[in-house]
Amino acid sequence: MRGGLVHRLLHASGAMRGTPHLPCWIALGLLLVSVLPLLLLSASAGMLWPQPPAMPLLGDYATLARLLLATPLLVLAAAPADALMRNAFRQLVQHSLVPAHRQQRLQALLRQVRHGRDGWWPEALCVLIAWAPALLDGHAVSLLPGIVDWRLHGTALTAAGYWYEWVSLPLHRLVVLLWLWRFALWTYLLWRLPRVGLVLRPQHPDGAGGLGFLGLAQERFAVLSLSSGLLLAGACLNHMTYLGESLHDLRHLLAGFVIGATALLVAPLLLLMPAMLRAKRHGLYRFDALGNRASATFDRRWKQDDATGDGDDSLLDHGDASALADFSGLYHGLASMSVIPLNRWNLLWIAAPAMLPLCPLFLVAMSVDELASRLLGILA
Repeated sequence: MRGGLVHRLLHASGAMRGTPHLPCWIALGLLLVSVLPLLLLSASAGMLWPQPPAMPLLGDYATLARLLLATPLLVLAAAPADALMRNAFRQLVQHSLVPAHRQQRLQALLRQVRHGRDGWWPEALCVLIAWAPALLDGHAVSLLPGIVDWRLHGTALTAAGYWYEWVSLPLHRLVVLLWLWRFALWTYLLWRLPRVGLVLRPQHPDGAGGLGFLGLAQERFAVLSLSSGLLLAGACLNHMTYLGESLHDLRHLLAGFVIGATALLVAPLLLLMPAMLRAKRHGLYRFDALGNRASATFDRRWKQDDATGDGDDSLLDHGDASALADFSGLYHGLASMSVIPLNRWNLLWIAAPAMLPLCPLFLVAMSVDELASRLLGILA
C-alpha cells in the first residue's frame, strides 16, 4: 500500500520506477524468501514428503495456506484497495457532502489520516511486533499436540523451523499488520467523519443519504477475512487429518469465524449510524409536513372542482396526481433509507470471502458422491 516506511524503502531502492507489475514481483519475492528455503531445508532433513504419523512440510496445510496463498493474496489485493480508497477520498471532498465552510475541517482530518499512513513509526512498530514472538519466545512448541512436525527435532527447532520462526512467519505477520493498520486508519476516518459536518440527503437514490460509496469501499477489506479463512481451513485440515476430528466437531468454530469476521468488517460503518439516523428522522419530519400540505392542497382543489360541477376540467387532464405519486415514491424511498451505508450486496461481498475458503472442507469430510446424494435428498 502506498505511504509508510515500506513504500518509501521500495521507492528509494528504485523498485517502483518502470515496474508496472510491482505487486506481482513483491508477492513472488516473498514466496521465494519464505517457501524455497523451507523446501530445501525440510528435504535435507527428510521432512518434506508425507510420513505418517509425523507431519511433514507438504502435509502442514496451515503453513502452506499461510505462505502460498494468504501472503501473496494480501500483497496482490493492496493496489486495487488503494485505488478504491483514493476514489472514496475524492468523493468525500465533494461540496454536496461537506459544505465549503466545513472543507477545512475535512482537509485537516484527511491530513491526519495521510500522516498516519505516511509516518515511519507505525510501520516500524509493525516490524517490531512481527518479530517480537521470535525474539521473546525461547522455547519451541509443537503445532499439534502429540504430533511430530517438520519444525522440531525432539524439543529443539530444526533448521527449517528456525527459518520459519525467524523469516517466513514474521514476514506474513508484517503484511497482515500493514493491512490492519490501514483498517484502523479507515475506522478512525469513519469515526471522525460525522464531526466534520456532513450534509446527508435522506432522499438520495443510493438509499444511504449519499454515503453508499462507503459500503463499496468497505468491501475491499474483505481480503482480510479471505486470508484468515484460508488459514482456518488449513488448520482444520490439519486437525481432521492428524487428530481425527470431524467437520461436525469444528462446526461451532467455523460458524463463529464467519459471523465474527463479517461483524468485525462491518462494525466501522456503524460509527456513521447516529448521523444517518438523525438525518433520516429529520428528513421524515420535514417530508411529513410537506406531504400534509401537498395532500391538503390536492384534496381541496379537486373537491372544489367537483362542487362547481365543471365537467371540462378533469383530474386526468392535469399533472396533480402524477406529482403526488412522484412525491409518494420519494417519501417511500426516504422511509426505506438505511441507517448504515451498507446494502445487501455489500454485506454479501463481505461475508462470502469468509465462507469461500471453508467450502473445500466439506469435500474432505465426505466424498463428492455422498455430498451430492445428501443434497439431492434434501432438495427432493
